[in-house]
Amino acid sequence: MTLNRRMMIAGAALAAGSITPVAAQTKASKIKNLDAAIEKAIQGDGMLVLPAGDIVTDTVMIDGGVTITGIAGRTRLVSRSGKAILRIATGEPVTISGVSFGGQESASEAMVLAENSSQLTVTGCRFADTSDTALQLEGSGGRISGNRFIKIGRSAIFSRDAKGLVISENTITDIGNNAIQVWTSTPAEDGTIVSNNRIARVAYTDGGTGQNGNGVIVFRAGNVIVEGNRISDCAFTAVRNNSGANCHIVNNNISRMGEVAIYCEFAFDGAVVSGNIIEDTGLGISITNLDYNGRLATVANNVVRRCKGPGSLKETSGTGIHCEGDATVVGNVVEETRDSGISLGWGPHSRTLTATGNIVRDARIGIRFSMTKGADVVLIANNRISGARDMAIAGYDHSDPVTGDLSLPGAEIPAGVQIRDNLTG
Repeated sequence: MTLNRRMMIAGAALAAGSITPVAAQTKASKIKNLDAAIEKAIQGDGMLVLPAGDIVTDTVMIDGGVTITGIAGRTRLVSRSGKAILRIATGEPVTISGVSFGGQESASEAMVLAENSSQLTVTGCRFADTSDTALQLEGSGGRISGNRFIKIGRSAIFSRDAKGLVISENTITDIGNNAIQVWTSTPAEDGTIVSNNRIARVAYTDGGTGQNGNGVIVFRAGNVIVEGNRISDCAFTAVRNNSGANCHIVNNNISRMGEVAIYCEFAFDGAVVSGNIIEDTGLGISITNLDYNGRLATVANNVVRRCKGPGSLKETSGTGIHCEGDATVVGNVVEETRDSGISLGWGPHSRTLTATGNIVRDARIGIRFSMTKGADVVLIANNRISGARDMAIAGYDHSDPVTGDLSLPGAEIPAGVQIRDNLTG
């Protein structure tokens, strides 16, 4: 490794006395006071190089700009008490790279906690083996990129009230509750970008009916983009948008979900769900809760296959795509569903729904729509339905059919409903 003056000065801050400035030659046991070393770097040239080995420490406060660099895979910070290892609270740039963080079974705080830190970069780090959260961000922004999160008891990354945050290219596996959480305290624009992460094996250790067990969960946060992620083997949902406005959920690759693969629920307002590939799930895509004014979505150009029904929740239907309020379902391919290929409305919760240009094959009901009193009329046109086991197109009152197969010649179409130019067989 080529040394420069900044690195040599930073190395000197690692102990109260003089130590060898070459990080690889410095034993972690010589770190007597990590807090003092970081503070000296903040007051000096802003750079600290950590040596290989375990550094056991109490919570260290970072209140100024600093770059902390470890030896990837060899430098590890360990909590002595189970509380946060690093607590960051500064608007100045803070960069942490090449550092591993180790927790403990009795952890009571996130391993790294950032509060109102608008220029935080965490890259090339490893977080493992904690009963709590790995990285918690409150009112913070920056970039969390290229890290590994393994065996985390609660959440890998939990962000609330973000300020320009990017979460990208992380590998997140074996998580207790949720891999990535993007929340706001009240419904508000957030703008976090969650992209190109690899997420696998997320449980729901703390139970519930969907608040846990998710790959990415957005709660109240508006203008969030969830794009290009590979998500597999979650107890509940790959991407769950609860009450977030103007959310993009696009081009994700999703396998083996215990409930709904992509969920827009409760008071969400505006969503684009497009270009996703979904396989082996309970229900594919659900755009729901018009009763909470959950509305306004485009569901387009997705591939959804093998929707098997109940998993983590016994009431989950084996439906490919379900929508309730002010939504268009266009250009999707749905294959092999236990129940409906496409479902429009539920009971009286049905408004301004359109299904056009879709392919549905091997479903019990190809396309079903609500005819409960209070339900709005629907438009179903130019779809291709193949291999419907019971009916190709039918009206329902909740779970009960109230029409025969409306795709058959001579079928009486309910007043106001538009069903035309569909090819069935």
